[in-house]
Amino acid sequence: MDDIGKLLLFRDVVELGGFTAAAAKWNLNHSTVSKHVKTLERELGAQLLERTSRTMRLTTHGQVALEHGKRIGSTFQEMTQRLEESKGQVTGELRIGSLLHVGRHIVQPAISEFLAEYPHVRVTLLLQDEPLAFYRNSLDIALCVGLPSEGSLISRKLMDNDVCLVATPELLERAGPLSHPEELGAYPTVAYTSPADEITTWPYAEGGETRSVTVCPILRTTDGNSLLHAVRSGIGVGYLSSFAARADLDSGRLVEVLPEFELPAYDPVYVLSAPTEFTSPRIEAFRSCLIHTAERISSS
Repeated sequence: MDDIGKLLLFRDVVELGGFTAAAAKWNLNHSTVSKHVKTLERELGAQLLERTSRTMRLTTHGQVALEHGKRIGSTFQEMTQRLEESKGQVTGELRIGSLLHVGRHIVQPAISEFLAEYPHVRVTLLLQDEPLAFYRNSLDIALCVGLPSEGSLISRKLMDNDVCLVATPELLERAGPLSHPEELGAYPTVAYTSPADEITTWPYAEGGETRSVTVCPILRTTDGNSLLHAVRSGIGVGYLSSFAARADLDSGRLVEVLPEFELPAYDPVYVLSAPTEFTSPRIEAFRSCLIHTAERISSS
């Protein structure tokens, strides 16, 4: 491996959090990656990593090497993008990050459309309901609800994020009809929760004012898809993004609860990408597929 290759490999060891992840990305074994990093240190005459059997820490020299590795990697990526653009080709690898429920209902349908049209692109989809780590996960494009804390990213609104109260017809028959949101406090409900947020206070509009009801959920879950599954199973009423419930509402599997009351929307869904002078054709092509998918969901 040449010097640039070893520097880029070192960059991935740091950014991916270890030798094992970098080895998987480069299709190498752990010992080969370690050997290349040690060779790089010897050639540079500086220790880049302080490592034990369980920990790894970047040294001051390692920080300098990492910055140059990132810069070289970015330059190489820009060159690749320019070549793709000049040839009009949509090829290469595309790394996408998304929240779980956004990934299931918006991103995965868009990927299916994208790969049907551009079969030479290899896609990696990272789904997690954790704070966005765009650069650490080497993402090309990401979707999030609300604007991210990584302010250097380019944010484009994809779609509004309307909210609905939904339940199965069987639950409403079993638990009885509802006439006002305040009754939800004593009604079977399910809710989303996370270390940072627990959505058990549900706002609604009445008489030109925004009010709220606090529910006591039978089930709390950290996964939006599990929340939808719980509602489908008839466990309780759910307060969900409309795009997640759309297919079940259209099929009659779920029905809207108290539709006469307006619910304040969640933050919109945004598409994020890195600021670059030249945007890769594959990123633009996938963004178009996302727009088509969002329009189809919104119009159904």
